Amino acid sequence: MTLDELIELTTEEQEKWLNDELAAGKTPDDIYATLSTDKVGLGKVGIFYVPPKKSFMIKPMRGYQTTRLSGNEKADDAGIIGGVAIK
Repeated sequence: MTLDELIELTTEEQEKWLNDELAAGKTPDDIYATLSTDKVGLGKVGIFYVPPKKSFMIKPMRGYQTTRLSGNEKADDAGIIGGVAIK
């Protein structure tokens, strides 16, 4: 899998894939190499490895480095008139 393919997955699928890779015995560095990125590259899209939990977690509000909607935006924020929330 590449980073672009991972980004196209849903949030739940991303977290599951990353944590399944950890469960299979890969280290975070192995996963970064598989995705052809590093810790900073995943952090830019809102995905972080949390050492105390030994798992990957995804920020609910991903920030400005991604164009993906988090689900917390209102339709008017995205320029869609007449909507309440984007899903």
